[in-house]
Amino acid sequence: MKKIVLALVLGCLLIPKNLLAQEDKNLWYNPGFEIKGDYFGEETFHRWVLKGAPITKFNFETENPHGGKYCLKLFPTDKVFLSLLDKDEDLGERYSIKAGETLTLSYWHRGDLDVQAMEVFIKVYNETEKFEPILEKKLPGSKVITSKEWAKKVISITVNQEDLPENKRTEKISFIEIKFEVPFVFNSKKIIYVDDFSLIRGGEKPGTELEEPKIINTKAYEREIELSWDEVTDKDITWEVVANGNTYPTNKPTYLLHTLEPSKEYTVKVCAVKGKDKSKYKEVKVRTSSIFKEDNDITRVPYLRTLNAFDNAPQTLNLFYSDLYNASAKFTYWIDGVKVTPEGYQLKFPRKGKQELKVRIEESTDKVWTLTYNLDVI
Repeated sequence: MKKIVLALVLGCLLIPKNLLAQEDKNLWYNPGFEIKGDYFGEETFHRWVLKGAPITKFNFETENPHGGKYCLKLFPTDKVFLSLLDKDEDLGERYSIKAGETLTLSYWHRGDLDVQAMEVFIKVYNETEKFEPILEKKLPGSKVITSKEWAKKVISITVNQEDLPENKRTEKISFIEIKFEVPFVFNSKKIIYVDDFSLIRGGEKPGTELEEPKIINTKAYEREIELSWDEVTDKDITWEVVANGNTYPTNKPTYLLHTLEPSKEYTVKVCAVKGKDKSKYKEVKVRTSSIFKEDNDITRVPYLRTLNAFDNAPQTLNLFYSDLYNASAKFTYWIDGVKVTPEGYQLKFPRKGKQELKVRIEESTDKVWTLTYNLDVI
């Protein structure tokens, strides 16, 4: 047994260190802005550039860096790109990558800019071309909104052969170049701080803190609330929505809450989930709309709010109503005279084109309506 253990230890010692640490090695040069350069006698953050120009002391920040002595401060007074130069300082820094391989980019950010910023753009190159990329793309979900405390942003980068334009799909994916967009915000005096960049091979390591959605967009109706938030690049991340005492998992950055009450405030929370890890919850309060007309108003007629003014309808129609007081009302549906049964809150038309939808709504014995819609199903 001792011989087996000794053999395993010796075997590990013989493995080159660069292979043992390959996935953990930080490929990002000067990640914490501690290496200085010189530009005509002026001190710079070595190989870092803004709009292609060296970064000088104007953008140095020594107060409250995430690590080390320095961090970088950015001003949204012009739409510019933040990036690194290669060791010869004549081209952008490039990182080797194969089709389907994942690189994980991360960095820390703080500040007081209340709009989305730092969107990541990549250029993809083949093995031989120095100047013309075979693909340029921005990464969905890569923007951040800064806060007072340091927060970590993690971005998964994968380039597949099918991502390339059709006329480039025979090209070999060999290198990528990475840059960040600093936005222009009119008359803004706010600042973004960034520090401690990392680029490693492979996916996000277990235990890495997930980032909660920074903004939850909401749209409220009488009995429904539509939610949406930022996409992420990591396809393994899902979300959890908590509202009205219930928890709803979703694999999309959107969710629809329904069967709610009119004119009522709801607390909604959303967190990111990856395996057993969860982010902090982002919380918002949303009030559903009031019903416009009184219950006994003789002019009140409940109607499908999901149909537009042009009488166009999707082939799968959400059956949500306005001016409906009794949520337990009885509904009966006919398409071209044939009685049909919805699936949950959705009604599926059998085909596209012109069709007649008839709806009978019975709130009570003395409150019955029949609605007829001549629709173009598209």
